[in-house]
Amino acid sequence: MGTWIKETDKAIYLMQGGYYISKISKYPSKSNPNEKVLNISGMKSWFRRADSPRGMTVAQSGPEPKPVPRQAVPTPSTPEPSSGSRQANASGVNLIKSFEGLRLKAYQDAVGVWTIGYGTTRGVKPGQEISEAQAEALLKTDLNRFERAVNQAVRVPINDNQFAALVSFSYNVGAGALRSSTLLKKLNRRDFYGAANELPRWNRAGGRVLAGLTRRRNAERALFLGQDYRRFL
Repeated sequence: MGTWIKETDKAIYLMQGGYYISKISKYPSKSNPNEKVLNISGMKSWFRRADSPRGMTVAQSGPEPKPVPRQAVPTPSTPEPSSGSRQANASGVNLIKSFEGLRLKAYQDAVGVWTIGYGTTRGVKPGQEISEAQAEALLKTDLNRFERAVNQAVRVPINDNQFAALVSFSYNVGAGALRSSTLLKKLNRRDFYGAANELPRWNRAGGRVLAGLTRRRNAERALFLGQDYRRFL
C-alpha cells in the first residue's frame, strides 16, 4: 500500500490507507501572526521509505486525519514471559524499516560503514546491488540475530513492545553495546522506566549528536513504554 502527504491547517501528515502514520504539527509564527511554521526535517525519513510518497493533497476544511489504529499494548507493569524464539512485533519492524530506509545499492553510513538494504552491514562490499526481496531476506537474518541477542541478555520478563524496542536499539548500535549498557543493567533490576530513559542517551555517531538518532531513540523509548512511537517517524 502506497503513501501520500496530506496538509491541513494544523499539520502535515504521512498518510496510508486513510490514516496517518506520521505527523508534523504546525505552530504560530512568532514574527508573523498570519503565518504558521513547522520543522520539515522529520520529513526526510518519509522519502527514505520503500513506499515513499509521490503525491500530496491539501484539505481546506474538515476533520483532522486519525492515526493508524493500534491494539492496546501492555505497560511495563504487566510484562509478558520471555521466549527463546521470540520475534520483534510489527511495530518494532516498522520502526526499524522507517529509520533504516531501503537502499538497494551499497553506501557508507554516517561513520563510514558499508551498508545496504535495511541497514545490513555484514559482508557488504562497495558497488554491491541487491533486489528488494534480497533486502527483506537480509533484514530477516539480521532481525533473527538481534532477537537472539536480546533474548540472551534480558533476564526479566518484558512485554512485546519492550522486546521490539530493544531489538531496534541493538539492530542500530550492536548487541555488544546492549550487553555492556547501563540500560540493560537497569532493566535486569526491573527498573523499567530507568532503562527507558537510558535510550535517548544513545544519539551520537562519530562523536556527533545526530537528529535522526535522537528521533530513533525517542521512538524506541515510546515503544518501550507502550506509547505512540509513530509521532517520531
